[in-house]
Amino acid sequence: MTRENTKGGVVAAMHLLAWALLGFVLVFYQPLSWGVSLPAVFWVKQFLNFGLLVALFYFNSLYLVPQYLLKNRIFIFILWVVALVVLMLMVSKLIDHQLEIRRHMEQIMPRPRHRGGPKPRHLIDGILLMTTLLVVGVSTSMAVIQRWQADAHLRDTVEKQNITSELALLKAQINPHFFFNTLNNIYALSYTNVEESREATLTLSRMMRYLLYETQQDVAPLSREFAFIDDYIELMKLRVQSSSNVQYTRDEPIPDYPIAPMLLLPFIENAFKHGINASQQSEIKIHAGLSNSALTLHVENHIFPVQKVAGAESGGIGLSNTRRRLDLLYPARHRLEIDNNQQANSFTVHLTIDLT
Repeated sequence: MTRENTKGGVVAAMHLLAWALLGFVLVFYQPLSWGVSLPAVFWVKQFLNFGLLVALFYFNSLYLVPQYLLKNRIFIFILWVVALVVLMLMVSKLIDHQLEIRRHMEQIMPRPRHRGGPKPRHLIDGILLMTTLLVVGVSTSMAVIQRWQADAHLRDTVEKQNITSELALLKAQINPHFFFNTLNNIYALSYTNVEESREATLTLSRMMRYLLYETQQDVAPLSREFAFIDDYIELMKLRVQSSSNVQYTRDEPIPDYPIAPMLLLPFIENAFKHGINASQQSEIKIHAGLSNSALTLHVENHIFPVQKVAGAESGGIGLSNTRRRLDLLYPARHRLEIDNNQQANSFTVHLTIDLT
């Protein structure tokens, strides 16, 4: 049995239980409390009235509310409700007349004569009127609430689909961004040190294996993500000048908490892109750790103008898209602080993510 069929069965059972309780309280409880033996025609009338109330409930919830009230045709909806209430009272009176309910009831429960003549008959059954209005009110409320819940579920489904599609697009943008930047680094290294460029190629091959085969899921082990970052930083150290100082530390051991893959790299990549200069002293500080299931990444670097070289990829999409990924994946579980101090010529990133 599918989940939808199970849910439908539960809803049907709840409707039957609610109608059984409502029918007993509103239609049958009061006559049973009179303590007399009522004629069969009276119970026939009660069952017919109950059937009319059930029909009114579903006609209102399934047709009138969706077709008129929820489409802001309120005046027509009110006219329909008034007409149905009047029709309900008229049909009930007709049933009374056809079954001669008044005559049968006076035989069992005779009423004293009214002075000055017979007691005038009530044109409106007050109890039935109140019961009918109650059924209409409950029916309208339930239909509106169900519509609101259905709309909320639809919005939630659409939002989840949009988030999934957006995350896939963002990751697809970040991966080529990293790949082309790293290829450019190895290309530049091949002019200065062939042996190191070969080692860098092997490192890149290991990194790309992780990138292609282990980041297709929504999450990856934190230890594998850090191993990937270790390789990246070692790769970048091969091409920095002796005047540049790269300090990288991280806590050991790293528990295998799940984390969105390729989430930390753009901040580190940004530091190497903007914090290294061939002719000036530069320094990059990177620290990553985990404390009480809270992942922290701290990156500091100088700011230098990005030197454009022929054939280089322009970039500029990794950091902004990572911000968006953080907002989508960890909306209330991360804190990103970025300090771009132009006067001190420094750029600092401090990221904290709750991985529980």
